[in-house]
Amino acid sequence: MRIFFKKALVSPVFILLFITLLMFCTNLLALEQPWEWGHSVYLLGVLSFVIVYMIVYVALDLVGIPYPKSDMISPYRIVIQLYWFFAFLGLLLSLYKIYVFGIQGNYGSILLALRIANTWEHQPSYGAQHFALFALGLALYYAQKKRAFPCLVAALIYLTSAFSMAERTSMMFIFVAVGYTAINEGWVRLKGLLLSLAVLIALFIIVAVGTGKTGGDKGYDFILLYLGYAVTAFSQWTESKDYLGCADLVFGKFIDLLSLGLYSCPPLDLGLTDKDFNVLTYAASPYLFGGLPGVIICTAILGAFFALLRVFAAKRKGYYLAILSCFMYALIMMFYAWQFSLTTYLYLMLILLPLFAGRFLHPNRQHIFQ
Repeated sequence: MRIFFKKALVSPVFILLFITLLMFCTNLLALEQPWEWGHSVYLLGVLSFVIVYMIVYVALDLVGIPYPKSDMISPYRIVIQLYWFFAFLGLLLSLYKIYVFGIQGNYGSILLALRIANTWEHQPSYGAQHFALFALGLALYYAQKKRAFPCLVAALIYLTSAFSMAERTSMMFIFVAVGYTAINEGWVRLKGLLLSLAVLIALFIIVAVGTGKTGGDKGYDFILLYLGYAVTAFSQWTESKDYLGCADLVFGKFIDLLSLGLYSCPPLDLGLTDKDFNVLTYAASPYLFGGLPGVIICTAILGAFFALLRVFAAKRKGYYLAILSCFMYALIMMFYAWQFSLTTYLYLMLILLPLFAGRFLHPNRQHIFQ
């Protein structure tokens, strides 16, 4: 029973269903919102994900395809040293940004000044966020090694970068990625998970209050709003707006560049204003791309992708577990917005290779597949 519970806890399907249940309970019970067509669209997408995931997972497990090697062979020392160098460089740049745009800001709050500098003024980050990804990679590496101190140091470096942008979602990324790895490895128990969740919520509150993003005048009602209101906002703002061809919302800016803007939608195309609740769940992006079929097809592809990653991660861990841990952030954020098109994942796929793909880089390697 204990082994079954552990496997369920790290299953993408279980996590997705738990997030969906939590969001719908918040929406229907706590916020007392009526059931609208957006709720059904959201659930159809989740159902498509679950069905395809189970089919692909069982098929891969039964067929027994060869799994690419990715064992935890330690990389060369120079690789670790370079990663720590880039991580600390990112830390210095983040601290510099905090000082210049936060401490010396004229908005009465360091976090508010950082938020304005990052979101509205588009001030340069000096590469701090990109270098911070090396710290994230180190945190994932040491999490699999079960080395608490260097993992914590690397995670704090990444958190400093997230603080310099005053972004709650960036803070959540490190908690989800490292936490998923730690639970998968049996390194962190349920008590540790709950403690980490409490710290994350505390950071969310601090950043939300400091940036004036509490979402209302009823105290901390923004927590319930962000957790459950998005599916109602999705119904309100995207009804009858299907098949707009907004492919950039699903595939990122690459499709924007390749199509010369033919399949892109301008900002605030839905008529949203700064006062509107513009969090529309994961379903908004594929829906504006191709309507209900777009939602079902995109989530089916995601289901197959996560099943493939989960099988590889269970068999080989290493690089595949690290990548899956990163993508778990996007899966958990499906109650919030579509996060699968972030270029961050492409950067991490490259950054994590030297740390985890030791067999590929080992001078005595023989075969990529066993």
